[in-house]
Order: sequence, then structure tokens, then C-alpha cells
Amino acid sequence: MLRHLMRRTLASPCSRRFYSESNLSGTAGATASARGSFSDKEKAVENQWARTHDAEKIKALREALEEQQKVNASLKKDLDELKKSLK
Repeated sequence: MLRHLMRRTLASPCSRRFYSESNLSGTAGATASARGSFSDKEKAVENQWARTHDAEKIKALREALEEQQKVNASLKKDLDELKKSLK
């Protein structure tokens, strides 16, 4: 009798906890995977911003590299002069 009651209790839909991963709340990254002109435009704007940002960073790095090369050339010149004076 006890087994019968336990089976009924476990099989009863009222005793179960319901959990559903339904699509009502959306999925992770739903905005990024959305289709339509708005999402396409948003992606294009974001990509353009990223390219502009990267171009600015590259420009700053090139300028810093140029300055460093000038400093290195100056140091090399000073080192050569020191070597000549020691001989």
C-alpha cells in the first residue's frame, strides 16, 4: 500500500516542480542574432566604430614608435661617440 501511495505521489503532476527553459524570456545573445534592418544597421554602426577606434589606436602607436625610433637613434649616436672617445 505504501509503495502504491509513493508512486501516485511521485507521478502526480501537482507534486512535481515545473521548470521550463521556454523561449519566452529570450535566449542569450538574442539581440546579436536578431534579423532585420535595425539589427543590421546596429551591427554596421558598431563595426564602423570599432574600425575607427582601431585606426586611432594604430595611429597613436605609430607616432609612439616614431618617437621611440628617434630616441634610439639619438642614443646610438651618443654611444658611438663614447666608443670613439674611449679609443
